[in-house]
Amino acid sequence: MPAQRMPSEGAIAQVPLGEFAGAATSRAGAYIANPYSGQPQAVQEGKDLFIKLNCAGCHAYGATGSMGPDLTDKSWRYGGAPANIYKSIYEGRPKGMPAWSRALPPSEIWKLVAYIQSLGGVVPPDQYQAALQGDTPNQTVAPEANIFETAPTRPPPAPSDAAPAVPGALSATPPAPATEGSPSPAPFKP
Repeated sequence: MPAQRMPSEGAIAQVPLGEFAGAATSRAGAYIANPYSGQPQAVQEGKDLFIKLNCAGCHAYGATGSMGPDLTDKSWRYGGAPANIYKSIYEGRPKGMPAWSRALPPSEIWKLVAYIQSLGGVVPPDQYQAALQGDTPNQTVAPEANIFETAPTRPPPAPSDAAPAVPGALSATPPAPATEGSPSPAPFKP
């Protein structure tokens, strides 16, 4: 059923991961195409595997992301070319993506990649450098998805604007260091 010969594991092993050291100079993934790309039967089998293996549990049934990342856009942390996606499925990734290399033969992993390619977010192998960076170069999280970004902070109020101290309340400023001859703070007693 593959249109071309399966890439060797040795060739895939040379594909670097996203924006890591050496990735910008490597072209290894530019020459590895999915042997099942564009084959409707393989795409359907990949979709069936996506559901059967509970990929949808993290990536959602439409692969638009939930606990796991969106697979339909062009922002890829570990690279969005078919070889990069194959490696992510095969090896797994930190923070939740399991490695499927022991459970699935390469042909099944390539079918999952074919399904993901059919969703439109995969970067073609000939645009490999763009695949390493996605649409947000030098960022590991798309700006619109960065839930850890903090709101802009205001400078602390001037001492004259500060509210009066409440006895027993925690102070926002650390206590001044003790100087020679000054009493030591009392030890904490629960």
